[in-house]
Amino acid sequence: MKQNEKTTRILSVILLILSAALMLGVKLVFHACGAKEDGSWMTCHWAENAVCASGAVMTVISVIALCLKGRARAGAAFSLVPAAVVTALLPQVCIRMCMMNDMRCHAMMRPAVILLCAVIGVLAAVTGVMANREEG
Repeated sequence: MKQNEKTTRILSVILLILSAALMLGVKLVFHACGAKEDGSWMTCHWAENAVCASGAVMTVISVIALCLKGRARAGAAFSLVPAAVVTALLPQVCIRMCMMNDMRCHAMMRPAVILLCAVIGVLAAVTGVMANREEG
């Protein structure tokens, strides 16, 4: 195994870990606001669910990228870039969140999602470029 292939494999593992962290973290660590007293949910709950679903898709793509080599790995990695951008836009841009800016969804969930998606997007682009240079 050549050095560049080892590097892209390591980057693919990191992408997998970050995608899984996004998927699980939005439900367990930096989740949105809880249910209202009457048992209904605020709209930020649906943004949380959408981010979790998108994180699951990104996790599957990361597993696929880990299993592939060369240009196929590059293609899978590059597909994570727009997925990360769309996922970062889900809370508040695509799905409105709570009215008050000091709520948990604004204070924790949205910044964490944006940060993780930015890291995933940049790392996916780097992985794609490096995997494109692999032989095979």
